[in-house]
Amino acid sequence: MAAPTPSSDPLAARRIAQGFVALAGVTYVLIVLGALVRANGAGLACPDWPLCFGEVIPEFDFRVAFEWGHRALAGSVGLVFLGLGIATLRLPGVGRAMRGGLAIAAALLALQVVLGGLTVLELLARWTVTSHLVTGNAFALAVVLLARRLFRLSTGAPPKPPADRTQRVVVSLSAALLVTQIVLGGLVSSSYAGLVCPDWPTCMNGEYFPSWAGVQGLHLFHRSVGYAVVLALATTAWIVRSHPGSRRWLAVAAGFALAQVCVGVANVLLRLPVEVTAAHSALAAGLVCTVGVGLREVWRGAPA
Repeated sequence: MAAPTPSSDPLAARRIAQGFVALAGVTYVLIVLGALVRANGAGLACPDWPLCFGEVIPEFDFRVAFEWGHRALAGSVGLVFLGLGIATLRLPGVGRAMRGGLAIAAALLALQVVLGGLTVLELLARWTVTSHLVTGNAFALAVVLLARRLFRLSTGAPPKPPADRTQRVVVSLSAALLVTQIVLGGLVSSSYAGLVCPDWPTCMNGEYFPSWAGVQGLHLFHRSVGYAVVLALATTAWIVRSHPGSRRWLAVAAGFALAQVCVGVANVLLRLPVEVTAAHSALAAGLVCTVGVGLREVWRGAPA
């Protein structure tokens, strides 16, 4: 397997890669802030921003501050990404190799902006909240992968050996299960379904297996898939232990999954406090990052 062609300006490539790492970090903060916006119903506080409440600059309270902070940070992410993208394309020997990844990230960012507007205009409709959450995580992952690609191109380091077919299949299935869980999480958070059955599986008139209908069923399904994700990622981490490119990422992902389930249960039992909701979303974003990088590693250099 041929090593990637290194940049003729490796120092500049590394600096831009570090910029993408920082941008990914800010994007994960933005994802957590978005969870706080949803937890406070703040998306409805100022739907016609900046012209709302009859004032150009409305009086701030926590709800409005969460929303304005989220919007301002989102705009900053877009501007920084534009600057980093232009700098990357101008790098000698690297720009051409980075075009595809930059185009994907730019498309995800544009879709995220549109979905953010629709989320407010549609008054936090479940489909807009969920798709906004999924796209935000996808963009953050795309930025992380851009940084890793640039770091590789700055050194010309040879890629890790390819994973075998079983490892690729198992990691892919675990990633698909995680995507399902993220989608369910968006649906649960947008309908506040976590408060319907806080003492599951013993809830709703003492029934051990309560009804799976409506938002209660959605919440139970979300929890069940969450436990399945923990088992799947623990199994996956064991299966890929011999693959140097992905074993560390999947091991960390398994730890994140276990922590997220614990925090998710606490989030419901404590009636969705803001701090625990933020931690739950942060762990979910970390899961997407680690599993996504692990998935990219097992498919890197795979035979066609």
